[in-house]
Amino acid sequence: MSERLQPGEKRVFRSLPVMRTAISLSVLLVGASLFGWFMLDPRVRAQFTVPQIATLLFFVALMVGLMMTVGLSSAVATTEGLKVRNVVSTRRYGWDELEGVSIGSGDAWAYLTLAPSQDQPEGETSMLLAIQRAEGVEASVERVRELRELIEANRS
Repeated sequence: MSERLQPGEKRVFRSLPVMRTAISLSVLLVGASLFGWFMLDPRVRAQFTVPQIATLLFFVALMVGLMMTVGLSSAVATTEGLKVRNVVSTRRYGWDELEGVSIGSGDAWAYLTLAPSQDQPEGETSMLLAIQRAEGVEASVERVRELRELIEANRS
């Protein structure tokens, strides 16, 4: 059983295989884009207008940004609760707002189970991209178990 977190202590959950994949795919996309650009005949490249080039750069940057935001998803446990960053949203949960965490055999990532509230009397679930099946079955299950123990130990 995990012990309560001490003031100033924090535990960070982040999926390193997903981060490595995001970086690799981003490098590959940028490299392929540059390769494709320079493989064009110079006369063809000269026909591109500034707005067309800006549009191409925008879409490459958008794809790199999306991949990196998935790779940078994290969950940080502190004495106050759990801060979850999934893609572009960040949400903070107090320990009493959390009932548990799980990852099913067919799930790509873990899910937080939230306690019932006035808005959601049945409770709800929220995805947790910081723990993903891409880490391996045993590793992801172990990380879910560790976070589950933290929730149990830190709830009042």
